[in-house]
Amino acid sequence: MMLMFSLAAVLSTASSDAFVTYSRRIILPTGDVTLTSSGSDDNNEPVFYDDFGDADFGGSSTSSMPSQLMSNLSSRMSDTKNLEATYDAKLARNWRRGNWGVRGFGLEKTSASGKPAIVSVVAAPTSSASVDISLPQDKALGEDRKVAVGRSDGSIFIIQLGSEYLTSFVSVSNPDEPATSQWMDAADVEDRSNNDRPKTKFGDGAIVSDDDTASQQQQPQPFQVIHQFQATEKEEPIHNLVYHDTIEGIQLICTAAGESGAIKIWSLDTSESNSHGEELVAALVDVHSSKIVSLKAMVIPSHNAAADERNVLFSASADGTVALHDLDKKGELIFSCQCIDKVKNVGQVTCADVSNPTAWDGGCDENDRDVIFLGTSSGYVVGYVAEELMTAAASSEISDEVCPVPSIQFRAHGNDSGAGEAVTAIRCGGHGTIPNTAAPTVGTSRMTSKILLTGGEDGAVKQWEILAQQSTFGVRLEHWPRMSSQRMKRRHHLFKGHHGAVTSISQQSMYDSSKFLTSGNDGSIRVWSATNGEELFTMDGFTSFVSSLACLGRDLLVTDGSGQYVCVHDFSIDDDLEAGYDLDW
Repeated sequence: MMLMFSLAAVLSTASSDAFVTYSRRIILPTGDVTLTSSGSDDNNEPVFYDDFGDADFGGSSTSSMPSQLMSNLSSRMSDTKNLEATYDAKLARNWRRGNWGVRGFGLEKTSASGKPAIVSVVAAPTSSASVDISLPQDKALGEDRKVAVGRSDGSIFIIQLGSEYLTSFVSVSNPDEPATSQWMDAADVEDRSNNDRPKTKFGDGAIVSDDDTASQQQQPQPFQVIHQFQATEKEEPIHNLVYHDTIEGIQLICTAAGESGAIKIWSLDTSESNSHGEELVAALVDVHSSKIVSLKAMVIPSHNAAADERNVLFSASADGTVALHDLDKKGELIFSCQCIDKVKNVGQVTCADVSNPTAWDGGCDENDRDVIFLGTSSGYVVGYVAEELMTAAASSEISDEVCPVPSIQFRAHGNDSGAGEAVTAIRCGGHGTIPNTAAPTVGTSRMTSKILLTGGEDGAVKQWEILAQQSTFGVRLEHWPRMSSQRMKRRHHLFKGHHGAVTSISQQSMYDSSKFLTSGNDGSIRVWSATNGEELFTMDGFTSFVSSLACLGRDLLVTDGSGQYVCVHDFSIDDDLEAGYDLDW
């Protein structure tokens, strides 16, 4: 029999009159202790006890709980905490030492028309549930973790991750699909994971071993194609991809391909599988006129208690325009404007990201706002407070579709000429270390700064602290350090190691800013200590540059850059396993 109980906690937010509660359920064996739930004669039913309420053991109160049971519960709780601490320590050690295992999957080398096709982008799922404060370190990820894959032929795949060393997907005929589409299924591949007994995956999905007595549950599980569909008609490469779960539980795929600036929003029917469950919700073709450089999903809390949170899609284009789209209303345009001031010659928009702290902090401080950051071809970073843009759009203050004065603008890379010093990657990195010394207003707290990471065309990576303060004209943003001679007390500013442009910046967790990852045109991934600037380790062996880094929780990193293959880097391995485990696809 199993005993189920709840651990509950109350977390105080910055506001003195607000609090958040959360609970976690753990199922533990009770050994020889037999319990009966009140009002039930079935001893096989699990019993749930809530520490906010009174549990009834056959009519007795919790105060008369047998000492044997209390001892068992205390022991199980201690074991659970020890296991969690051990797992946390293992992950931290592996990330620090560069100890990880590799597995992955491969898609067909060619498109439906016979042209070469490679993986062009990978994306981790985002969700309104990811702000669940009870599981901040893993962002409330489920056991059946998935990743979205975009290819150079315009096709999209949703893959459920497996534990098998390599699952290879090949084209198969499907009479229900048109001749121009491509259907993929798993092929026969040899599994070479951490076991000296080779296993083979056959077409029917069965995995067999030389040891016939081995349990199926102990065998590596293959990767699975959950959805696959063609997102473009002309086989244009997918270069921006968003995989988002809305508040209502609807899974959306947002894609940008080619140079046109068009954005497509797809809805996935989770009740069906493969290529029969997608529906084109909207095609946004009149907002941007040039290549999309960034797509990001946001969750914007409502200031009205009666209104729900909003799922919003942010888009930025090389033509200097930015826009917000309402994902809850089929991509309806909230606002768009031209953000780049050509008079000041800050260049074209090359990359963008959104700091969305109001979602995962609850918007508890008036100075803590969602901020849009743009990187430009002349080395500038330009920032706008999203709420101010939406307010200006609603009040018709944005004339001729030109954005208001930015909340921050500074040169991040290059000298005054800006030649060859474009900002090629940008990432909002969570909480910083500099406190706001301004006196807090009633009901608010002193907010710390926010981290901003930028990567340059010259391979340099820089870390900035962005501070926000309320002023007469709205929220004013400032960056630190302001001059090259200045230093940061608790964090490092300049990171050098890449040979060529930085292509992507990511973090293991938005709640852990102690380290971050970068990829570059040199075909390497580098992991850095944010505090002392040390390069912890380098990941290489890719066949081309890595364009996207998808972190799924604290333990998994998913990457492209290997042709038709997608690599899953697992940092949860034990030290004594996977010695000499290397990728030889």
